[in-house]
Amino acid sequence: MRSEDLSFLRGRIPDEYLERLLEKGISVRDLLTLSERQLAEELAIDRRAAREILDTVASMLLEPITADELLREERSLLRTGIKGLDDLLGGGFQVGTINAIFGPPASGKTQFCLHMTARSLLTDREGGISSEEAIFLDTEGTFAPDRMRTFLSSNGLADRDLSRVRVFSAPGASQLRVALKLSLDFVREGSCKFVCVDSISYPFRGYRGLDGLRERQEELQEVLVLLRRISEMGAVVLITAHAVKWGKEITSKGGFVLGHVPHNTLYFRKARRNLVIVSLEDSSYLPPGQAAFKITESGIESP
Repeated sequence: MRSEDLSFLRGRIPDEYLERLLEKGISVRDLLTLSERQLAEELAIDRRAAREILDTVASMLLEPITADELLREERSLLRTGIKGLDDLLGGGFQVGTINAIFGPPASGKTQFCLHMTARSLLTDREGGISSEEAIFLDTEGTFAPDRMRTFLSSNGLADRDLSRVRVFSAPGASQLRVALKLSLDFVREGSCKFVCVDSISYPFRGYRGLDGLRERQEELQEVLVLLRRISEMGAVVLITAHAVKWGKEITSKGGFVLGHVPHNTLYFRKARRNLVIVSLEDSSYLPPGQAAFKITESGIESP
């Protein structure tokens, strides 16, 4: 049973809990991704009761699917419009995936985010995903509406389409969690299929040293669970992260917790002039490789 209707739980869990689920707008998909701690907090119940609800749902809904059935499932692609980069990504960003970009400052991460925000509003035939609206979570205060307008124009959209881009300012971890919960509502309602967080590192900048590591990782994990719920509801999620040097390697800030959530992890580095080299560092379904694009006054172009 894959219906979003929770009536199948009536008689299997206490009516009081079912009513709370309905009041909170928690869907079947949510119940397949929420942890017992998160569900306990959402419903204001103890963790044992939350575990029993989740176990009941899992026992009724979880069933295997054969590999050939999965192969036949077609996923929409959000194309970048850059041939080499689309080739690297297997055609584009798959709907239902989380995609991370890390790199040093001024490596083109935010510019690329603006570009993909615009492209998400295009129709499927035009290389977009027909998203009525796109959501941009700006944690560093770097969202530039004038530059957004440029990217809309370069992708064949108009100034009026600025009203289709919802921008949340979320410089702190609490604001980011709330903004993601609101974004989840838009995705659940079907009006939004694209959510960008630029960047996921900045809200957690206040945690320093080993003393704050555990708290930082727990809060980051909560954010990543929300992002996973958003992607599993059929959205493309794009996040940026700061790059840090670990020994001789450069990796994304966020450690083990962040490193194992994205379906694709891209590394951006600025080469000569306005050229950006993109390396696919990790993917759950694609081989590693490289591509490039140029940042110009009119937008992003093939090199």
